[in-house]
Amino acid sequence: MDLTRRELLRSLGLLVAGSGLADRTSASGSSGRSTRSIRKIPLIHTTDLYHPPQDPDDQIDLATVFALEEYDLKAVILDVTERFLRDAPEGYDIARVPGYAPVAQMARVTGRAVPAAQGPVRPLRYPEDTCPDAPPEGQAGIQMILDVLAESPEPVTISVTGSPRTVTAAYHREPLLVTDKTRAVLLNAGSTGGEKTEWNVQLDPQAYVGLWRSVLPIHWFPPGTESGAFDPAHERGTYWKAERAALFRNLPPPVRAYFAYALGTDIQQGERNLWSTASLAMGAHRVLAKTDEGWRFQRESESEGFEIWPWRLDPIEAAVGADGRVRWKVVDTRSNRCIFGRQPGREFGAAMTEALNALFRGIA
Repeated sequence: MDLTRRELLRSLGLLVAGSGLADRTSASGSSGRSTRSIRKIPLIHTTDLYHPPQDPDDQIDLATVFALEEYDLKAVILDVTERFLRDAPEGYDIARVPGYAPVAQMARVTGRAVPAAQGPVRPLRYPEDTCPDAPPEGQAGIQMILDVLAESPEPVTISVTGSPRTVTAAYHREPLLVTDKTRAVLLNAGSTGGEKTEWNVQLDPQAYVGLWRSVLPIHWFPPGTESGAFDPAHERGTYWKAERAALFRNLPPPVRAYFAYALGTDIQQGERNLWSTASLAMGAHRVLAKTDEGWRFQRESESEGFEIWPWRLDPIEAAVGADGRVRWKVVDTRSNRCIFGRQPGREFGAAMTEALNALFRGIA
């Protein structure tokens, strides 16, 4: 008997359910000015999430997506790469598994049912590759994107916090559907300049080229700049660094347990590099505001009267070369390609730390 797409995904163990509790609509992580209902933003979150973590920023980004109540999280797509699934010397270092466990744990903590699926594990062979020969578990991620878009009555935001492999393959498989139903791609990959190839581009250069050559609207949050991927003061830089003790201070016990398990380390010791937070907050129409309670990710509609750390999206003209380098310039005309910009300054990290900690403390 033929299986439906959803039955196929369920048979592969790819539907992750929470406790079944209703979603809340309070202003978690904001100044608390309003608890009125908000209009939800449908979101597909793609992430190179593993367990144990390959880079723990993905576990933090996942919690951020769940904590931003504006998002109606439709699916989590696990952008895993073959070399991280095997032990060295064939693999990268230790063998990991796709990050279904962190998704399930966060779904349980927040009481939400969230589908998750894995994308193809091998890099695309060319920019228009649709991965027709990927095994069933790799096909599931592509198909989940297409199913969510087809079933959504409105365009969907797609966040990319790893490589865009699964998104690019889905686009080239059904370009009209993906174009029609994508509100914006929040692209956390690439560099504004310089000679080094940024990490997420290295994961799948052909997928990165294929996404830029699409007609999809791209909101570009480049993790790298011409000075590298760790510049805390750059105008275009999304990078910031947090002390773990400050980032994970006074969390509710279930949220604290999530981070302790997902990160697999002492969450009070050391520092954490982060890049994708601004894209997720901006995609939810939040601003970084200094309220009476401190720095918070405040809703744009409720930010009047507060000091704001300015950030923005500037329209650009952009073209990508076969080498994966994007040549771009800011323009005065409207464009479906934009680049992140912010007020420069090293204090950005401290403000982001305080705001993200408050957001996590607001998770029920």
